[in-house]
Amino acid sequence: METLSKIAIYMGMGIACSIFVMFTISIMPHVVSQIENNWEDVLPGKSDEELKKMFYETDSYKEFNKKYPDNGEYFRSYGDGRGSLEVTAMNFESYNTLRLELEYDKRTDSVREDITCNNQIDNRNLHIRGTLAAQFIEKISCLEGSGIIDAPSNLIDEFGNPVPINISPRVTVDID
Repeated sequence: METLSKIAIYMGMGIACSIFVMFTISIMPHVVSQIENNWEDVLPGKSDEELKKMFYETDSYKEFNKKYPDNGEYFRSYGDGRGSLEVTAMNFESYNTLRLELEYDKRTDSVREDITCNNQIDNRNLHIRGTLAAQFIEKISCLEGSGIIDAPSNLIDEFGNPVPINISPRVTVDID
């Protein structure tokens, strides 16, 4: 009987340890997720001046200011060492807008770049994120002309200039 009670005690301890290990394994992803979410609050942020300097030194911001010097800027500080900068240019005849959004990411200590071109004539929105933002600003004429988004092509006119590719506005016909 004594051996039987020792076996029962050892089995009970084994089952308890197994349940504890399974509980620990099941709760670990949640604990890691919480630590990761709270870690962002612990990371040191940047001052508003440092953020603005980072934004002003991106290629997309430099290209935007070079191509559209009469733009509007809006800087937002989130108060925890993060912030964003929105730079917008608009054609007030066609109401086309080009908006560059720069946002600081504390985890990677980098700037996220988003560029959006809103074309009001044919209700078209073009959106580029990341490394192609500066090239998009440089090569796409979002605001010029009658609101048609022009891009350079391989075609050349009689003077040797590239012929733009035009996106025609949609035509709608109402049938009664």
